[in-house]
Amino acid sequence: MKPISLAWIVLFAFATTTLLAQNKVETREAIQIGGIFQGIEAMSKDDSKPLLLFLHGGPGVSFRADSRKFIKRLVKDFIVIQWDQRETGMTAKLGPSNDSLTLELFHSDTEEVVGYLLKRFSKEKLYLAGFSWGGFLGLHFAKEHPELLHAYVSVSGMIDGHESERLTLTVLKKKAKEEKHKQALKELSTIKSPFRSWEDLYYQRKWTAYFFDKKIYTELTKILSRRYLEKWMSIAQAAAKVNCLETAPEIKCPIYFFISQNDFVCNYRVAERYHSKLKADKKQIVWFDRSTHAIPFQEPKRFSAELIKIAQQQK
Repeated sequence: MKPISLAWIVLFAFATTTLLAQNKVETREAIQIGGIFQGIEAMSKDDSKPLLLFLHGGPGVSFRADSRKFIKRLVKDFIVIQWDQRETGMTAKLGPSNDSLTLELFHSDTEEVVGYLLKRFSKEKLYLAGFSWGGFLGLHFAKEHPELLHAYVSVSGMIDGHESERLTLTVLKKKAKEEKHKQALKELSTIKSPFRSWEDLYYQRKWTAYFFDKKIYTELTKILSRRYLEKWMSIAQAAAKVNCLETAPEIKCPIYFFISQNDFVCNYRVAERYHSKLKADKKQIVWFDRSTHAIPFQEPKRFSAELIKIAQQQK
């Protein structure tokens, strides 16, 4: 895998700073992954520290800007890597995917990125944290390649999407009934689980945001959501069909679950159930009380502290 030409590096402000005293790392690269150029970013105060790869949620949504909230707290203890998956962020700017978007393609991309990073930074293993959809990719990788991981951290991870949808729809209908919210009751009554269309997913997310994050969706939100969901709905639902209780009943590396009892996007009860049944030599739930779904961005200080604690436990 070779970095892209100098022209791209200049265009996207590629910068690598290596200070002899500090071994600082600040890089942005475009590397060949899965037949296309994909963007990765690395930051650290010390390149002797272990690698931490953060798999963003979505699919199709880059969290690099928001991730600054926690990355600044991690760079003394890790080489923190962010990768914009295909059709997302930096990678989308580099060009479209040459292939149909499938789960197999994203799993293959993840494997290639990890392989590149281990070689690039001369490491034998790394820490992997997967958020939401990234948690789906990360859990699959942890099952297939535990020998390459110091530990895997599932952050509000997608574990059994269909069961999560079902449980959350029940909670939302109860909330709407208790509050006598006529519009919520009407729109929630149209949803079928498993979801059949982008509207099903939209209305579920709309009322989850309203009841648990106090966010109100506008007509513009609906328009933008439709554009997004019409592109990404099929792969999101392909992932939702996968029940990791069946596909990944055992993980052979340390595994941690960062979850919140207020998370009804990836319903926390699914993660609880999976944790209780999972076979693993080391497994642990870490509860976040001040978050809903977006733990890394709602509690960045605590999120960072818990990751550092995990690394210290592995020494």
